[in-house]
Amino acid sequence: MILLLMAMACNPDDKDGTHVDGNITPPTSDSDDTQPADDTQVTDDTQVTDTEVTDTEVTDTAPVDTGPLGPLPLCINEFMPDNAAALVLESGDAPDWIELHNPTDADVDLDGWTLGDDASEDGYDLPGVLSVPAGGFLLLYADDLASEGPEHLGFRLSADGGDVALFAPDGRGQVVSYGNIEVDFSAARVTDCCEGAACWDFDFRGSPGASNVPPVVVTEELLSGGSVWRYEDSNTALADNWKSSAYDDSGWDAGAAPLGYGDSHQVTAVASGPSSNRIPTVYFRGDFEVADPLAVTALSLGLMIDDGAAVWLNGEEAIRLNLPDGALTHDTYALDAVSDPAEYTFYSYPVDVGLLVAGENTLAVEVHQAAPTSSDLTFDLSVTVEVEETP
Repeated sequence: MILLLMAMACNPDDKDGTHVDGNITPPTSDSDDTQPADDTQVTDDTQVTDTEVTDTEVTDTAPVDTGPLGPLPLCINEFMPDNAAALVLESGDAPDWIELHNPTDADVDLDGWTLGDDASEDGYDLPGVLSVPAGGFLLLYADDLASEGPEHLGFRLSADGGDVALFAPDGRGQVVSYGNIEVDFSAARVTDCCEGAACWDFDFRGSPGASNVPPVVVTEELLSGGSVWRYEDSNTALADNWKSSAYDDSGWDAGAAPLGYGDSHQVTAVASGPSSNRIPTVYFRGDFEVADPLAVTALSLGLMIDDGAAVWLNGEEAIRLNLPDGALTHDTYALDAVSDPAEYTFYSYPVDVGLLVAGENTLAVEVHQAAPTSSDLTFDLSVTVEVEETP
């Protein structure tokens, strides 16, 4: 069956005026045709079949208002009238839901707004404590359990079809009429608050409280290989706080990576000690910036290490390579010697994004030799993140 979904913009003096926002085809249905809303005029050449809707036209009722009132600052962006398992609350309930979106650059206070399940203005009075943030979304539960909190509405939606109606305090409104929608499918604007004939579609499980436009994953390198690092190569055991972001490393030397000794690919030479008694551990510190850690969905460190290393991010151990378990000391040796090509190759390691902080993030790395007679040491590191961006 084909379902006709209509979004109608209303003005205060023309409650029966309609404007078609678009036709959408449901994934399945259980009857042979859908009757249009009473105030919708369909021309005689409208064909409704079990495969397509053809030549559909809805005429506008002439408005009686003397001038346009302008668009609403909000829209009914998505709704699910038959939720079984797509969204389950902590209580175990699976309420139907309605999502409002505010595409403007100012918060919208919902005091005086109504939301209902028919085309009249006599809908449910939204609590004045609610607002929709600028550019944001508000998820409301159509469960007829208003006593449960301000996000719970005093009505339910019908899975067999009906209306969702939003009215502003000045009487301007938006009404979406819909037919039967399958369980756990939402009716969603294909782009947030879009308008027009192709605006509506169905989405299995929906995207409650979030944009209807799938985010694009962007890979960003926050710290490249070959960056400048501060290092300490005096063959001195450091106090444990050297790993913390607050540690003062202003007295350390600095140089571009790769750092180390004994190989031609290295850019900055660090002290090695005598050939029979190499410095067992050299320490490195560096920083990178993260604007919004919550937007980061994946974090990885690229490491070029000879022989073993432990990496600390903001004071927490993030990676341990080729080193024994337990406490590490200045005299701890790596488990195995590393040779080419591994000693000049970057290997990527995933890291918990929960270790990131907003602003400056501090890396502290200790690189350990495998033996007192090791001929070389190498260190370089890069930082890469994946960030979800809305197109």
